[in-house]
Amino acid sequence: PHGVPSGGDWALERMGALFFEGTEMLTVSNCTFERLDGNGIMLSGYNRNATLADNDFSWTGSTAMAAWGRTDELSDGGIHGLDGTTGDYPRYTLVTGNLVRETGIYEKQSSAWFQAKTAQTTISHNVIFNLARAGININDGFGGGTEIYDNLIFNTCRESSDHGPINSWDRQPYLTTVRTGQASLIPDFNIAHNNFIVSNYGGVKS
Repeated sequence: PHGVPSGGDWALERMGALFFEGTEMLTVSNCTFERLDGNGIMLSGYNRNATLADNDFSWTGSTAMAAWGRTDELSDGGIHGLDGTTGDYPRYTLVTGNLVRETGIYEKQSSAWFQAKTAQTTISHNVIFNLARAGININDGFGGGTEIYDNLIFNTCRESSDHGPINSWDRQPYLTTVRTGQASLIPDFNIAHNNFIVSNYGGVKS
């Protein structure tokens, strides 16, 4: 199933070589993903406290790792599409120690890590290079609370020369309880710090 996860034009497949939905305390570690036609790992809908650690991704057709939550975009004319209070989304995911290179062989709108309708992800100590487009892409603000630090990112945006090695959009508001425990359209802050980023083929924004 191909879809547009949230505001904007970024689209992807809700599938992967490893596909997970409804998990708690999942760990994927020390695995090799090589020459896949599509995504490597997809966290879809409800996932809590997943850990993706010390994996090796190379020559993937699309995104190496992705997290994509769900809101009700169909019933009552789509008026519930901004309601993220049902909790049907990845939260508290740890992405650490992964080596990601040569992604986006077929799908240029791809990245090492992609998230949409996802909150409170920790992305740290990854080595990311030689990509078609972004290294890390946060497709919407949703609940926020994501921290990106101590990553080495280089040679990104090689085939698009736009946006940045760490790319973040907030094109539409979502109602979540992430920031204070109460329903609010205001997300928590996403924070990126202490990353080493170099040689990004015209991709200068983040």
